[in-house]
Order: sequence, then structure tokens, then C-alpha cells
Amino acid sequence: MTIKTLDLGKLKGYQTRTVSIDHLPELQEDIEKLKRQSLLDKQLVEEYLKFNFDIAAKLPGVQTLIVLSEPSPITKVGFAWQGKVYEFRVPPGYVWREADARVKEALGQSIESAGFKVERARVPEKTLAVRSGLAQYGRNNITYVPGYGSFYRLYVFATDAALPEDNWGERTMMKACDNCTKCADNCPTHAITADRFLLHAENCLTFHNERPVATADWIKPEWHNALIGCLRCKEICPVNKNQLKNIVDGPVFTEAETELLLTRPAKDDVPEATQKKVAATGVDYSYEVLGRNLDLLIKNQHPV
Repeated sequence: MTIKTLDLGKLKGYQTRTVSIDHLPELQEDIEKLKRQSLLDKQLVEEYLKFNFDIAAKLPGVQTLIVLSEPSPITKVGFAWQGKVYEFRVPPGYVWREADARVKEALGQSIESAGFKVERARVPEKTLAVRSGLAQYGRNNITYVPGYGSFYRLYVFATDAALPEDNWGERTMMKACDNCTKCADNCPTHAITADRFLLHAENCLTFHNERPVATADWIKPEWHNALIGCLRCKEICPVNKNQLKNIVDGPVFTEAETELLLTRPAKDDVPEATQKKVAATGVDYSYEVLGRNLDLLIKNQHPV
């Protein structure tokens, strides 16, 4: 049985593309080729590029990959400390719980209600989004969706429904990048270079401040500009001009909570009410990372 179209009414707020599962080997080869050419940092591969291309093992009869994107704003988070309230940003994409719940419900209503199965697919999401025509690469090697810029959250699901529209093409870069180097000029770690299209991810500030280890000695404290990740290439990009206004208020931590978080506590040592606030920042996967980054930001704005 073939579903002729997705129920777009139930997927309101998402941009979607569908790709035949027949292209999965090509998608895998895109990544394997980069590995063979030694263009991917070994540590990056080990820690981040953990894909599962054997989708059929979990979902027998898989037919289609569904790529979805929805707008994702900057979240502003407040921390009371030494009589002041510091406000720090969380870039798009990190605050995920409510967004994930929405997309699962929408797909359940449109696909599962028709008698088919839907499973989250751990495949190269950015590459697939570009291959599907949903997104294009920027010079900074992150992806842009029309109307959202790079301020969006991306999802890939697999289904045993045979959706007829097979969107598959070459990887493309935005025309807006042809004569623009603003992202490269604004990158403090020089991760974006003219000698190659692929980002030097091992130099990217995001790669370093997402990990629960001491930041590299060569990274200057004043480079940090967000509670997690980095906004330097996004905030300077002309394509994102209208998206920069989209800021939502996140939690505000009391001085006692800030003091506790700066000690980099174990999760079990954090009160439940504070845990819920941390979850709303998207950094609850590691209190070590949160405490370290918070300390760097506070010291940079208010030297002690």
C-alpha cells in the first residue's frame, strides 16, 4: 500500500522531504568518502558520527526516509550571581524535548494512524537534508532551510510506508555565499577556510565546548559567546538577519542555583526543580559542561 501524500495539515509548521530508502547506500558513501580522504577528524568521528545505516534491522520493510525541519529560536537564560543577573544565549536546536514530542505526535497522526510504522533514523541528517533539497550548505558548512535560515531543528525518520515522492540530488551551496566571507571572518578559531569546503570541525568552538573535558589551551576565554555551542558564524550571516530577532525567554536561575551549578555537581545532587530548569536549557546531558561553560562566561563578562 502506498500513501499518496503526507497529511500536511497534521504536519503544520514543518518543511518536509521524502527520500527512497534505495539511496541509503549513497548516503553512507558520502560519509565514508570523507573518512577515506582523511577530511574528518578521528576524534570527531568517534564521538559524533555514530550512525546506524542498518535501518531494516530495526524496521523491517523500511521504504522511505522522511526529513523534517521546524524553526528553532535562540533561548535566553538568566543566572543571578553576586547581585547581578547575567543573560546568556542557547543557540537554535539545543532545546529539544518539546520539539521532539511535537514531531513524534505529528508523524504518529499522519503515518501511524494509516497503519504504518515510524522510527527515528540515526543517519547523517545534514547531508540527507541537502541531498533531499530541503536545505543547502552555507560556506560555514552548516545547513540552511528557506525561511528558517540556520535557525531550525532537523529530524530524520524512517517508515515502512512507500511514499511516492523521491527527492534526491547533488549537494549544493547557497548562492548567497558565492561572494561572502562574513562567517569565515567572524570565526574566532578559523574553522572556516578557503582551502576546502568542509568545515575544520576539530577547530570549531562548538566541538570543544560541548564535550565534558577541559577546553583546549589555545581557546581564548573571550571567544565563548553562548551557554553551549557558538553563534559567531550564524549571527553574522546575512541569510539569518530576520531570524536573529527570534529570541525566547528561558529559565532564570537563582544565585543559590548558580552557585551550585558552578561546582559542576552530579545530577543526583541537584534539586528536582533546578534539574527541570537545566533541562529547559538543553545542556542537562552534562552538568560538567554546563558548569564549565557558565564559569567561563561569567568570568569573561565580570572578571574576578
